[in-house]
Amino acid sequence: MKQTFSSLEKVLSDVTRRVSNVGQIVLMAMVLLVIVDVFLRRFFNSPISWTLEIIEVMLVAVVFFSVAYCGARKAHISIDALVSRFPPKIRNTIDVLTYFLSVVLFAAMTWGAVLTAIDEFDTHRVTGILPVPIYPFALVVAFGSLLLALVLLIHLLNLIISMVRK
Repeated sequence: MKQTFSSLEKVLSDVTRRVSNVGQIVLMAMVLLVIVDVFLRRFFNSPISWTLEIIEVMLVAVVFFSVAYCGARKAHISIDALVSRFPPKIRNTIDVLTYFLSVVLFAAMTWGAVLTAIDEFDTHRVTGILPVPIYPFALVVAFGSLLLALVLLIHLLNLIISMVRK
């Protein structure tokens, strides 16, 4: 069983890494857009009117394409000043509870984002200045949340298996 989770974890790690790379490319595009906008504003007094709007939707991709990779690497910020003083059994129990609640939260976020995407698609909602549809970005939120929920579920199952073996 541990072997199955290990291979699934490896596949999920590869997917999250590739998706994170897309997020990095979007981040570079954001930086270039801001540089061009600042240059045009400073030297020609003619900024790009839609820069903020595009940056906002690109930021969704940067965050939600990267959050699962961060979770897969266990690189999220955690403050364990109190929990680190507990015995290992209590720490593991708290970790199981935390992983479980996190999986539930991100599964709910996935579901909510899918419902939002459907609603945005049905209402044909677009951004204010440019007619960019909103629903694809709600789907990005759903996809990133789903990936993180799966990563956290794998961590939870691995923790439970290690606790049962002890």
